[in-house]
Amino acid sequence: MKVLTSDWNSSKAQLMFVRKQVFGIEQGIAAEDDFDHQDASAVHFVSFGTTAVPTGVCRLTEQGQIGRLSVLPNYRSQGYGKMLLRKAIEVAREMGFKEVFLHAQVEVQVYYEHFGFKTDGKIFFEAGKPHVNMIREI
Repeated sequence: MKVLTSDWNSSKAQLMFVRKQVFGIEQGIAAEDDFDHQDASAVHFVSFGTTAVPTGVCRLTEQGQIGRLSVLPNYRSQGYGKMLLRKAIEVAREMGFKEVFLHAQVEVQVYYEHFGFKTDGKIFFEAGKPHVNMIREI
C-alpha cells in the first residue's frame, strides 16, 4: 500500500475514476458538484495497493481544505482512507499550514474525530448532502 502525491494534470484519470465511482455512482452527486475550479491548483493524493489500479484519492486545496477523500468500496476498511488523510495532513504541515479543515458528510463525522478533527456541530448542505465543518490543528 502506498500514497502518491500528485497534481490534477498528472493524475486526472485516476482521480476522476475513483471520484466518479464513489461520489457520482455510489452517492449520486452531480459531476458539477464534485469537480470544481480548485482541482487544478490543489495537491492531490492517490493510493494504490499491489496493482496500478487506484484504491482511493484525496486533495488539499490552497486554503488548507482537505477534501474529496474517497476510497473504492472493495478497498474500504483496509487503511487506505487513513493513509490518504495522514498524507494530506503531512503535506499541509510541510506547506506551513497551522491547521487544516474539511467538510465532512454527517455520517462520517466520527471517522474524522478519530484523527483529531473537531466541529461546532452546525449542519449545512453541500452537493445535496448534510455536512459539518471540521478543523484540526497540525
